[in-house]
Amino acid sequence: MDNFFTIKQVAFILKVHQLTIRRYIREKKLPAVKVAGLVRIKEKDLQNFQKEYVAREKPTHAGTIHELPKIFSFDDPLWHLSGVGGSLSLPPKE
Repeated sequence: MDNFFTIKQVAFILKVHQLTIRRYIREKKLPAVKVAGLVRIKEKDLQNFQKEYVAREKPTHAGTIHELPKIFSFDDPLWHLSGVGGSLSLPPKE
């Protein structure tokens, strides 16, 4: 007997939103069946989907956090902000 998952369970397993799972089903990327009027995904179909799509659709990060400068210098534009909340100087106390 096949194991069946709900859309909520599949979304939790794949770490995506439930609407994303519904979109995969609508686009025929993830096979689903209706059981008593409820949408279910077979465990075997989910495993095949993970092999085919999840590994292929992982985003490639062009700029990772490791490429950022490790320390700020006073040449950084952040220090030259002006306007409301941009200044670090406080008005003199009276």
